[in-house]
Amino acid sequence: MSRALLYGASGYTGRAIAAALAGELELVLAGRNPQAVRAVAEPLGLPWRAFPLDAPEALHAALADVDAVLHAAGPFAATAMPMLDACLASGTHYLDLGGEWRVIEALFARDAEAREAGIAVLPGAALTPAVTDCLLLAAVERWPDTRALKLGISAAEVVSRGSVATMAGLADPGTVIRRGGALAMVPAGSLAAMFDFGAGPCETVATDWASVITAGALTGVPDIAIYSAMHWSMRAGYRASGIGMGLTGAAPWRMAGSAMARVWPQEPDEARREAARFTMIVEAHDPWRRVRRLSMETLDGYGASVRIACEALRRVLQGGAPAGVSSLAAAFGSRFAVEAGAARFLTEDRSTAA
Repeated sequence: MSRALLYGASGYTGRAIAAALAGELELVLAGRNPQAVRAVAEPLGLPWRAFPLDAPEALHAALADVDAVLHAAGPFAATAMPMLDACLASGTHYLDLGGEWRVIEALFARDAEAREAGIAVLPGAALTPAVTDCLLLAAVERWPDTRALKLGISAAEVVSRGSVATMAGLADPGTVIRRGGALAMVPAGSLAAMFDFGAGPCETVATDWASVITAGALTGVPDIAIYSAMHWSMRAGYRASGIGMGLTGAAPWRMAGSAMARVWPQEPDEARREAARFTMIVEAHDPWRRVRRLSMETLDGYGASVRIACEALRRVLQGGAPAGVSSLAAAFGSRFAVEAGAARFLTEDRSTAA
């Protein structure tokens, strides 16, 4: 039986993944803190290891007898590359839960190394970009003449302290979009669109989502932007922070966000989390600027991420992923999120004038 290592097993999502896979896979739990990892592993009857990512010899030794790593310990801007370096050296498949677009862009730049090592590298095995990629790819499969994609995402209903801390660390005066086949930056809060998530028109604002990176090669569509639902007051604050960061730099704003994260509830309320859902709507624009819409409902971000990560790991261990760096939608198809039990397609809206 193939063996997998889950790094970051003591985190909120890591614990849920460990519980979901215990008894099904030959799984080793790991992390930086031995007491925290042991507290998760022993009740599940799983072996465990503790090692830091800044000690290459210990890291390489820990991966010597595993076939795949599921990396769940952020912030991935600091942790992804050390883990990938070790996986390349040991010939170990790499998956992570990261959604930071700059990190995913850097990982995709190492495709040749992954192919030479014969390993699959699958970043973003979580709600984003895995689920959003599936929806974008499904739209282009239905409408191959698509020239532009706009994806709207309803507001998050539950957020953990770790997510707030990650968002604080990513604060930036600009927002990434794809324009004319290349990445472009627009001022934060400056690009808005209206989507109806089921309760009438809702204002959304372009925000940083990793699918802007992954969906370019995945769909071949030159213009892609992803929008998050945001009340006008939140949009004004987002725009003001972008202007402020342009004047002062991002560091003070990231420090303020980190301070807010420290007083944020460490974990979301479970009842609220289980009831929470996202609605995602993709607008596919044809050469005549007509709009076709396809929508999807997903579990909350944490529930969706657990199911996506578990199913991706199963398929990698079964030899179902190609060598090299891929998005999950590219490796497993546009229905992967549905097959993983993380999402379902809603009704399709046919063409309308833009």
